[in-house]
Amino acid sequence: MEKITLPLILFLFMINISIFSFVGAVQGTSVTQPRANKLMESQCRRTRYPKLCMATLSNYATSISEPQEVARAALKVSLVKAIYTRAYVKNVCKQLEKTKAKDYQAVKDCLDQISEGVSLLYNSVEELHHLNLDKEREFVWHRSNVQTWLSTVLTDAFTCMDGISSYKLGDYKVKATIKAKVLNVAQVTSNALALFNGYAVRHKFSHNSNSGKINKP
Repeated sequence: MEKITLPLILFLFMINISIFSFVGAVQGTSVTQPRANKLMESQCRRTRYPKLCMATLSNYATSISEPQEVARAALKVSLVKAIYTRAYVKNVCKQLEKTKAKDYQAVKDCLDQISEGVSLLYNSVEELHHLNLDKEREFVWHRSNVQTWLSTVLTDAFTCMDGISSYKLGDYKVKATIKAKVLNVAQVTSNALALFNGYAVRHKFSHNSNSGKINKP
């Protein structure tokens, strides 16, 4: 397996710290375990893979008190999984390049697609941080960006799997591992997109309701 560099370790550490930082904030709130679990379950029901959603986010249930935080945690989970998948595929790609294997190009194409996915997921995490709930035009712009980027990540992931499937890699286990890792990235990203869309709809409804109250004579 490829050695993970110090910058990458620090980046992943900061991602996890960021997720768990919710806990400190929640200590001063009244969010209880049953209430947190209920929120998590209601949000995960919106996704295509609800069991996977609960499995990947349940550890953060007590530190999440609203849909936006659920979406943020889901995006970070997707980003971390994509980073580790990229590292694995990159290592396989290097080995195939050394042996001048005919399967190299298929894996290289997959690596390029996963690398793009990592960049887009990183952008999505940052975009969610920049959402300004007080200015609807800015919110719509950020929302559109996140939705477009996550959709592209899904497209890239399935394109990668299709490309790998069309080649008979010498090592079937490696091929199966790549597909499994990429599929997992696609599934958690699909969930993240659904959770983000749910949050966006909730925000739009809340904004329209507040606007109606303000404009009401």
